[in-house]
Amino acid sequence: MQFTDAPKKAFGATLLEMTIPSQLSLKMPLVFRMIKELQARQCLPWTGTHRAELCFDEAITNAMVHGNRLDPSRKVRVMVFADEQRWGAFVQDQGEGFGQEHIPNPNDEGALFRESGRGLMLMESWLDELSYCRKDTSLFMSRRRQSEPDATEAAAAVEAESAETPEATGPVAVSKEGDANVVQLLMPRLTEENADLVRDAVLDVPCKRLILDLSAVEYISSVGLSTLVGLHKSVTAKKGRMVLVAPQAAVTDILRAAHLLNLFTVALDRKAALAALK
Repeated sequence: MQFTDAPKKAFGATLLEMTIPSQLSLKMPLVFRMIKELQARQCLPWTGTHRAELCFDEAITNAMVHGNRLDPSRKVRVMVFADEQRWGAFVQDQGEGFGQEHIPNPNDEGALFRESGRGLMLMESWLDELSYCRKDTSLFMSRRRQSEPDATEAAAAVEAESAETPEATGPVAVSKEGDANVVQLLMPRLTEENADLVRDAVLDVPCKRLILDLSAVEYISSVGLSTLVGLHKSVTAKKGRMVLVAPQAAVTDILRAAHLLNLFTVALDRKAALAALK
């Protein structure tokens, strides 16, 4: 990620320009609108856009939460544009700005166990360019145009389409497999909207041997990743073990981008998870 005092300039044609108050309930409708506009111009594939969604999600969340401090009188301005080779976007807040010193070093000892600060790293791992201008507190991102999904995106779209949606009577469903407790997440998205509910529900379950079934989860944000890291730390502190089961391709892709496949034990199914726990 680059920092600059010279504001970046938009290029090509403007596809979308909107200003909204700092209310998290308005974030995802705007994210989906940004993706729709880029898809309509063949800048993004029609399927498998989880990484674009993650970038816009993280950028707008940071602008609202860290920039504007969730003050609804402060606005977030978004602009999306594209030329024949690439697309770009600005996300601008009305906060005080931040610098390189505010970004955690991913190479620091214990970085895997950190429960925050992964959003920018996830964005940078996918975008061709990511920069921040402190002068006008705007984040700039760009990437090459892509009309067809890559292999991971195609697999993510197929899995999301074919995945069975559990009947949700709460954030999780709890069962037993042998001598292990199985906790299945019932929602398709693990984000700031439900992360606390999931964490509390999982921690209510005895965790000597814990299988966390992610098969129904299609999307995970940096807050969701932090929830998984926090659960891993809590289970380990109680001398227990936790295995993640059947994460979809999109979730695995985000775990890999965050280098968290080095932290978690991941199994293809519950049978394999039981074997790993033994």
